[in-house]
Amino acid sequence: MLDMIIRGGPVMIPLLLCSVLMLAVSLERLFYLLRCRVDTEDLMDDIKLALQQGKILEAMQIAKKTRGPVAAVLAAGIAHYDKDKEHIRERLEEVAHEEVFRMERRLGTLDVMVTIAPLLGLLGTVTGIIKSFQVIAAVGGLEEPLAVSVGIAEALITTAVGLVIAIPGMLVYSYLTSLIDRQVVDINKRSSELLAILEARGDI
Repeated sequence: MLDMIIRGGPVMIPLLLCSVLMLAVSLERLFYLLRCRVDTEDLMDDIKLALQQGKILEAMQIAKKTRGPVAAVLAAGIAHYDKDKEHIRERLEEVAHEEVFRMERRLGTLDVMVTIAPLLGLLGTVTGIIKSFQVIAAVGGLEEPLAVSVGIAEALITTAVGLVIAIPGMLVYSYLTSLIDRQVVDINKRSSELLAILEARGDI
């Protein structure tokens, strides 16, 4: 491994930094988003039952003790149950935007790592080929194939490493964004249900 890093040349340093940063962000976001997943169907049923029985405080506690963005949005809506429908809707949207921002945090960094890793690999390819041509020019031909192979190895290694970083990074990024999209759909659905429940109660 160390030998490959040395043979890959100086471009291997930023590539390794990219891989470490990408791994750290991926694991942190994956852990956070998977913890956000709860059965919102059961959550909504419990809140609906409490609200229909007039137990506003209980409904609030149910939402607050449940983790995840959907519960946070519902708690914000219940807290303003005595306001008009437009006010509650605005509060739901405001908290929903905050929760989406929390879920998308650091995804931009992951996207940048996925984008620049193959570019750094390409840079290593170019510098490796340049090194090979410099050797050829210095020795006046291909009489020293071993010396030429050093530059070619650098070119191939950095390209491979860049792709090895970018491909799984793109898969993780796609998976994380799909988790966020599902949460956003759930937030919108449960927010509409909460408004309907409050309206049926005559609160709004």
